[in-house]
Amino acid sequence: MSPTPYNTPQERSAIGATEDAPGSPSSTGVMRNSLAGSVWTVVSRLTGLGKALTIGAVLGATYLGNTYQAINALPNLLFYQLLAGSLFASLLVPPLIGQLNRGDRLGSRVLVRGFLGSLLLVGALASVVLVAAGPLIMRLLTLGVTDPATGAGQRRVGWLLLVMFVPQVLFYIVAGTGAAVMNAHGRFALAAAAPALESLGMIAVLVTAGALFGTGTGILQVSNQQLLLLGLGTTAAVGAHAACQWWGARSSGLTMIPGAGWRDPEVRQVLRRIIPTLGFTGLAALQAFAMMVVASKVSGGLVAFQLAYNFFYLPTAVVTWPVARALLPQLSHLHHAGDRRQFGNELLRGVVVASFVTIPVAAVYAALAAPLAQALAFGQLGSGGGWKLTALSLASLSLGVIGETWFILGTYAFYARQDVRSPVRSMVVRVVVTLSLMAVAWLSRGSNVLVTLGLALSVGSLVGATHIGWQLRDMLPRTDLWLPRSLIRTLVASLVMVAAARVTLWALRGLPNTKPAQLLAILLAALVGGAVFLAVQAAWRAPELGWLRSGLARRGSGGGG
Repeated sequence: MSPTPYNTPQERSAIGATEDAPGSPSSTGVMRNSLAGSVWTVVSRLTGLGKALTIGAVLGATYLGNTYQAINALPNLLFYQLLAGSLFASLLVPPLIGQLNRGDRLGSRVLVRGFLGSLLLVGALASVVLVAAGPLIMRLLTLGVTDPATGAGQRRVGWLLLVMFVPQVLFYIVAGTGAAVMNAHGRFALAAAAPALESLGMIAVLVTAGALFGTGTGILQVSNQQLLLLGLGTTAAVGAHAACQWWGARSSGLTMIPGAGWRDPEVRQVLRRIIPTLGFTGLAALQAFAMMVVASKVSGGLVAFQLAYNFFYLPTAVVTWPVARALLPQLSHLHHAGDRRQFGNELLRGVVVASFVTIPVAAVYAALAAPLAQALAFGQLGSGGGWKLTALSLASLSLGVIGETWFILGTYAFYARQDVRSPVRSMVVRVVVTLSLMAVAWLSRGSNVLVTLGLALSVGSLVGATHIGWQLRDMLPRTDLWLPRSLIRTLVASLVMVAAARVTLWALRGLPNTKPAQLLAILLAALVGGAVFLAVQAAWRAPELGWLRSGLARRGSGGGG
């Protein structure tokens, strides 16, 4: 069958031709900024993956590993991943861009300082509540633990770790504000690279703990000295991340000193929109906390599932978030200019580009979860068979990679219009579906708990993405069927890619059963599969290849921030 060209008149008018589209200032800028963020996000996410692997290797698939993962995730979840990704983007970036466009440096400085001061006050109060609620949180996290002594040990260790981890809340607020300031100034590289400092610091802490106290320590055998090292060392690593983001904002021209923001009318106007945005982040936090409760039911289940979750968020972090953050300033400009058609075209272009990467990644996760998990499981996680739990979790999460991509891009489209309420409605639908299916996971046993949990998250993200797309329908241009054709073409190329990768693994089955040989086989299969995917897309004359080449060329000539 001859390849179908992807440059019909309807498609060219909708998103631009393969050669012409990157030439426009808006599309080139978005692609360049996306690549700038992606390159450094790859570094950050690889170090984050290394952190997850180190936790598995040092703490193992144990209840101590579960407890460390769960408690360390609370500040990160509530006040950085959710707030920096949603609250800071929706509240701070669009109005800050408006002030920068007007040349109001004093106003932008007052806005940032007042915003930071207000959130730090909220964060300090929330930290007190978090510590006070520590015993209740630990009881919820140990609901599925049947052994009374193990449950008591988890509650003691978890509360001590929580006290040491709670300063991370303030550090993450500083980090999130600094990243938003840099994004508003068109600087994406440092903001994406800074989290690598945190991961590297945590890896150093975990390796030191393993060397001093051994690996695979049980929850009832862990010493106070080991807990102090894990708790204070982890928090110090987060502090290094925050310091880097603060310095990046300062180098952009804004020194972040907290101020009394509630006294400034514009700051108060921004903060008034915080309630619906906190509804969005609160629902997401509820879903994530429920995930931790369910996964903790299985010994080492949270360690294994969290490792799979790191893979799940890898394409989101490397591709979707950079595209979304690069799109946000551009979409904000188009919204202020009243250019509704170009707004929709740029949004759909972002969906196509992000899906060009996330769809094949989802296919790989679904088809190659077992060899991937086995090759990357080290130490206690590998020797104890915990990699099988990771593989099952990863396969069941695979479809959610696509849903997460579409959900995030749709959310940012609303944020560009300073509409923080519409994403909340889609998040409600998503969380209701996910929690309903999580109830089934809770009633399951053994590894079925993690499989059903992964499917619950995947189905919820797809349903949420469908709902947010339905809400966006009036913003999108009325075009031919170019978007479905693009996604179908990418899906077909992904299936061919997976088949080529599996054939490569089959051909290498004679390699020794050692960790280096397993990693080599995965690397060669990935290279072959990636080459086949690109070859199929080139045969179809995919415009995404042109956009990527243009972005890389601009990046290589010194563009990007």
